[in-house]
Amino acid sequence: MPALKLDRYLSAEGGFQPVIAKAREIDALSKLCSAFWPPELARLARVANYKEGTLVILAANGPAAAKLKLLGDSLSEYLSKQGAKVNSVSVRVQPNPGQAGDAQTQPPPALTAGGLRELHGLHARLEDSPFRKALKILLDRHEATPEPASARKTPNRE
Repeated sequence: MPALKLDRYLSAEGGFQPVIAKAREIDALSKLCSAFWPPELARLARVANYKEGTLVILAANGPAAAKLKLLGDSLSEYLSKQGAKVNSVSVRVQPNPGQAGDAQTQPPPALTAGGLRELHGLHARLEDSPFRKALKILLDRHEATPEPASARKTPNRE
């Protein structure tokens, strides 16, 4: 119930009227866009603004932005038929904060045994330099990290 009281207060207060009207307009356009887009694409896009006939859409990644740009003219036509006065669609890439954590949960790629041998050989051949020191740190970290089950050595089948 507190949300209803807040909504009543904001609606009654004259200074908030333009903000409330803008939020409702963007919400209505957002619902129309979600109905137009395929469900997979709707999860990767959100309406950010509407100003002077231009609808601004934020895409979660580049491929989603490309698809949204391809659908821009069709979306604009669809929204016009629904009564919205949209002349153009602007698409920008802005990753969702919740999706940034997904990339961090994946384990780092493992070095193969052959790759590791090559890196040790390279380290042995290099003269003392910042690169050699950085390579040594990389090799030391790799040896200190327990090897995942999927990267363990399997018997040679040559």
